[in-house]
Amino acid sequence: MQVIRMDKKENTAKIRTETPDDLWHLEKILEPGDLVTSRTMRKTTIKRGHEIDKGDRKPVTLTIQVEKKEFHKDSHMLRLTGPIKSGPEDLVQIGSYHSLGIGTDAILTIQKKQWKSHHIDRLNKAKIKPSLLLICVLDREEADCAALKESGIEYLASFSSVKVKDSDSLEDYHKEIMGYLEGKQEGFQAIVLAGPGFERENLLKYIREKKPELAKRIVLEHANSTGRAGIQEVIKTSANQILKDTRIARETELVEKLLEGINKDEGQAVYGKKETEKAIDFGAVEILLVSDDKIPDFEDMMNRAEKNGANVRIITSDHESGEKFLHLGGIGGLLRFKMRDSE
Repeated sequence: MQVIRMDKKENTAKIRTETPDDLWHLEKILEPGDLVTSRTMRKTTIKRGHEIDKGDRKPVTLTIQVEKKEFHKDSHMLRLTGPIKSGPEDLVQIGSYHSLGIGTDAILTIQKKQWKSHHIDRLNKAKIKPSLLLICVLDREEADCAALKESGIEYLASFSSVKVKDSDSLEDYHKEIMGYLEGKQEGFQAIVLAGPGFERENLLKYIREKKPELAKRIVLEHANSTGRAGIQEVIKTSANQILKDTRIARETELVEKLLEGINKDEGQAVYGKKETEKAIDFGAVEILLVSDDKIPDFEDMMNRAEKNGANVRIITSDHESGEKFLHLGGIGGLLRFKMRDSE
């Protein structure tokens, strides 16, 4: 995402979208009541006396007030719906409803009543291009591939060695996977091969012999399972720095640290509205975790925590650890010092 201009006086930001991840970030930034201006196609209105006729669809620049937002991940489209607040009045009817389709190469201006710290933080994060990983988890019978990106996990393809199971050679199986990885490698910083047993090593050896340049981009990791469970395991437990740089891995690490602190019951972590608010007001919270689904409920606590020196981190609920955290109430804190019942 490119931030073209930020006007703090007018509370506006003009941005250009570049990737599907940018649309995901925008969906989190935008709120009901925000004004969004963008170029769009609209069936124009033609006034004839007191009558209004519909004309042809024409490109126009409109400003709508957001009432509804939908991120269509499969089509890489963010759809924003609301009443038209400004536009060419000879072509459109002010107050009528319109849907803006924001794609991966759009320029739009957002005006908010107030840009809050978590909005700015997400804008800054969106400007940093993430390290995308292509993950392949396999054993001798099956392989599953997925992309790990800022907007979540995208499951891509599956392969089976059933057709050669009676043969001592898995060359056809390896060749098929290698061809897929080679075709997908552009756009990914690294390829991760993982799984139980030694099949990941066998596949890497085969790729080194056939495609040595492709092999240089491959990282080996261990997983006890195959399939989606194995992919989740790689994301959660891998010590590889590339995985740690991704959003899901960072969020998982924070949630697991919170859960560990809660389970140890040593007063280094709190969760739930009542206990977390108490720790915030006492100045004990070092890192405040808030589920993105709960931001509207806890904005006041987030602001107070920041004033008391806490680092506020948003945890999305689109992965296993994020769901666990949401079920805990969607708010918690890692503490800089212990809280006692008497405090």
